[in-house]
Amino acid sequence: MLNTSIEGKNVKVGDLLVNRLLPGDTIASVGPFLLLDHGYPVTYQQGALYKPSLNEHPHRGLVAFTYVINGEVEHFDSLGNHGFARAGDAHWLSSGKGILHGERVSARLVESGGTLHAIQFWTNIPSGHKDDDPEYRTFSADDFPFADLPELAGKIRVLLGSCGDIESPADSLSEAFLYRVTLNAKSEFWLPAKQEMKTAVFVPDNPILVNGTIVEKSQLLVLENSNEEIALRNPGISKADAFILGGPEPDEQIVVQGPFAMNSVEAIAAAYEDFFAGKYGFMPKLQKH
Repeated sequence: MLNTSIEGKNVKVGDLLVNRLLPGDTIASVGPFLLLDHGYPVTYQQGALYKPSLNEHPHRGLVAFTYVINGEVEHFDSLGNHGFARAGDAHWLSSGKGILHGERVSARLVESGGTLHAIQFWTNIPSGHKDDDPEYRTFSADDFPFADLPELAGKIRVLLGSCGDIESPADSLSEAFLYRVTLNAKSEFWLPAKQEMKTAVFVPDNPILVNGTIVEKSQLLVLENSNEEIALRNPGISKADAFILGGPEPDEQIVVQGPFAMNSVEAIAAAYEDFFAGKYGFMPKLQKH
């Protein structure tokens, strides 16, 4: 079977334009990964006017993982959590039985000038944990373990799940794995594929060859035969990143509607009812930080 290349489509999320690669027209998910939004890089000139708006919204039944490549993203939620994630950091939110949250570019980045470049992933929470209490953590770049690749090829960072003896401190709850592989110029790396797992490779910037197929910037390649090794090669003269993501196919029905991931249409309806009843709490009054 042939691998599937996904280019995505433009979607407005708050004030930002993103490329939505999952769900797509042909592939709705990759294992437990239900959403992949790539925020196009946005550069702010020093002294730009800061608009402190927040795209606040509810979540239930999923983990939202926002990884910052460059810039700074601010998080708020109805539990009273507030945090900043900078380059290499991540916001991790397990929504459980329901929470309100919002993210925005920080005032510091807009007013001092700089580039925002971030990715957001959603992973499914198995049915046995969908009624857990919501949790939030900010992970710094130093929290994510890494290993140097052979022959000075670059580095691999484990953001979710495990790779060999290296394990992420962030719990995906669904056996999801997410790696950031940074390849030096003209370098290559082979990674054994995880057996019985769906796998895909996302490239945010400089093109990378994946099993001989060129993956351009902001494209996702879904690998149909995940029992083979994954061969990555950077043909360019600058560093290049690839995000390897995947995990087992859920063994339960999943219904995704709006910001909720539940196991039935009835459970989706209940999620909306609880939201309108105010059971997810309320957002704090926002301040400029």
